[in-house]
Amino acid sequence: MLGTRLSRAGDTRTCFRHTAQRREKTQSGGRRTLYDASVPRELIFTGPRQVSFREYEESPLGPGQVRVRTLLSGISHGTEMNIYRGTSPQYARGVRDGLFTDEAEPAYRYPMTYGYEEVGEVVEVGPEVAGILVGDRVTGSWQHRESAAIDVAHQRRFFVWPSDFAPERAVFIALATVALNDFLSSETRLGESAVIFGQGTIGSFVAQICHLAGVAPIIVVDPIAARRERALALGATHAIEPTGAAQRVREILGRNGADVVFENSGSYRALQEAIRCCAPIYGKVMAVSWYQGGGDDLRLGEEWHHSFTLRAGASRMLHNHLALPPAPGRQWDEPRLHRTAFDLIVSGRLATEGLVSHRIPFARAAEAFDLIDCGQEQTTKVVLDFRE
Repeated sequence: MLGTRLSRAGDTRTCFRHTAQRREKTQSGGRRTLYDASVPRELIFTGPRQVSFREYEESPLGPGQVRVRTLLSGISHGTEMNIYRGTSPQYARGVRDGLFTDEAEPAYRYPMTYGYEEVGEVVEVGPEVAGILVGDRVTGSWQHRESAAIDVAHQRRFFVWPSDFAPERAVFIALATVALNDFLSSETRLGESAVIFGQGTIGSFVAQICHLAGVAPIIVVDPIAARRERALALGATHAIEPTGAAQRVREILGRNGADVVFENSGSYRALQEAIRCCAPIYGKVMAVSWYQGGGDDLRLGEEWHHSFTLRAGASRMLHNHLALPPAPGRQWDEPRLHRTAFDLIVSGRLATEGLVSHRIPFARAAEAFDLIDCGQEQTTKVVLDFRE
């Protein structure tokens, strides 16, 4: 990749505001294309909590490719923030034979790019591309960059959205896929009870999917009153605060506790409480988040170990990532998972209204990451806006 000039994101002394100069040209065959005449930039992490911009040059499109101009890009509060903070284990250790070890080269090194929740507009269509036109609004994963050449056949989660669809809704396809995957992996059935810790984006989607699937009761746990109220409006039957959650769940469900608990916060303390909310023996916890470091608040010698004798606490904890087990008459793979999540959002069965808490210009990206880092509980979905 060409171009190495760095500038601190959000620093007006060295960072320039990118003003697009759009021109039109006509390709052979009469196909029109829009492109940006100025040099595009991408966001990179140069160290823990260090965000910069890097310029790059665009290459001509090859067969099967389209060029996309980014409109919005969502920031992941879990995976991406661990990479931003430098807490991901891949910075310190590598993987060999499926195990993290000091003897293998670390998988992550600075500088690095990231981002997987992008929405854009097609500005150029290469040869051998069918069904995609200049001007189409699309979503996919191409990192926090102003433009990208997309190999359509090999791009995950690449969808053309309806022309009247708001880009702010389209940004949620990736996290809707995560939520759907976790629900299906839990093998929760009609009429079973569920507790959902955390009502951020993924937690909200999990609760809504539980409602669509006939799960009941649905108990959400979140410290923020507005999130609890929103969950009740979208189908949850109960909404409680984290303090004393396990005891409150038993008051609602009876002594046995919940059939399944989804833990979305990434907190070991919440994971411990999720175990305590579960029914004994058959109850299970879906550990949805990416937990970091050691788990001082996780006490597996209590309810977890004594699930049978105490008649309380989960005896199973699961975390599946796009690895759904087959079942009679059903085979889930990544394309089907992405397509189903896409359909749920387009149809409106998964509500996204109210989930975008902050929209920040791309030029001020450092502010966006700092906002999540310092006040994650007060943000739901923060998006970078490339239109400003």
